[in-house]
Amino acid sequence: MNSIDVIGGVYRERCAFPHWDEIYGSAGRAAFAISEHVQEVRLHTVVAPELERNIRAIATAWRVTLNQHLGSQAVGFDYLHCLSTPKILPPPDLIMQCSSFHVKSEAAVLFGMMECRPTVDADYCFYDPQSPQAPKRFTETGSRAKNLTIIANSREIELLTGKNGDQGAEELLRSENAQTVIRKAGLDGAFVYERGEQMQHVPAYEANRVFTIGSGDVFVAAYAFAKAIEKQSSLEAARFASWSVARYLESSSLPIRPMADFVAATLKPVQPRGGTVYLAGPFRELGQRVLIDEARQIIASLGMSPFSPVHDIGHGPAEAVVQKDLDAIKSCDAMFAILNGSSPGTVFEVGYAVALGKPVYCVAQNMSENNLKLPVGSGAIVETDFITALHKMAWRS
Repeated sequence: MNSIDVIGGVYRERCAFPHWDEIYGSAGRAAFAISEHVQEVRLHTVVAPELERNIRAIATAWRVTLNQHLGSQAVGFDYLHCLSTPKILPPPDLIMQCSSFHVKSEAAVLFGMMECRPTVDADYCFYDPQSPQAPKRFTETGSRAKNLTIIANSREIELLTGKNGDQGAEELLRSENAQTVIRKAGLDGAFVYERGEQMQHVPAYEANRVFTIGSGDVFVAAYAFAKAIEKQSSLEAARFASWSVARYLESSSLPIRPMADFVAATLKPVQPRGGTVYLAGPFRELGQRVLIDEARQIIASLGMSPFSPVHDIGHGPAEAVVQKDLDAIKSCDAMFAILNGSSPGTVFEVGYAVALGKPVYCVAQNMSENNLKLPVGSGAIVETDFITALHKMAWRS
């Protein structure tokens, strides 16, 4: 086997922080990710007229064979930051459906699409439902596979089966007649379920930078390549996929690195630390409060318990709130500080936490090196990227 068919959407992606404006989508990213490592990669997708020239040029540059089907709308995703819920344009309920198409393949990577419901008939199929709200079972797509691998995150598996964790994955394995189910679980890595075998765990790996848009697509592509082309076991293919994701998080570049680099690599698994995080930062203006709220939500999603003074203590005079703030810093396991702009109170909180020996992680955008001299010099970890700082605090190795 020396070819892979990738079926799914190619969409425009924009992100404000960090700046990102590319045409990828799940299928485009997966096809381009493995293009240097597979003799022929065929990308089957719907192409709107206004993006046809761009998509064809990109596919040619990546040496990917483009099999396009006529679409009527260009679909795009706009992100505030790479973990934010994107604004989809046009809105999902206004996306016009295109005629289905069929692909017969030895090895196929199939992604759920917003504007079309393609079908496949494959010897080996790697299926990612690609929907945080209404994922479709493989059997619902009308597709067939002699050997089916379903790769989905924990939320998608819960929506598909009504069951959590191991129970959901095992139910999917049985009900879909799959050979393998991979349950992706963020910082907890991935869990591999195979028919007749015990569940196996693959860790996530640390990265020096964290850019998450498309990381799931990279996982699927790397797993399919390792399994179908390199003939790796499901466990080793998942380990390669997890490592490939970590390298993508750092660089946001494609293609994935070769198997030989993985074999020679020193791997550092993520070990989520949990605990209570004191969230320090200004909150007197609308933009400041939005950032505090975003940080609080992401801290919780990364398995930590946020303590936010504005949420958990509230406003009040110094005699009513300051001692509560200080007590919360004393009892926290780490601090996350937003140093954007001028906030003497936040700087004081950082200094107090450092003096207590607490791990301190900061995000600082548009701040001069001189203004960051004390936090950096005292051992606080300072990042310019919001999501990177939060992740480094989550695993704080």
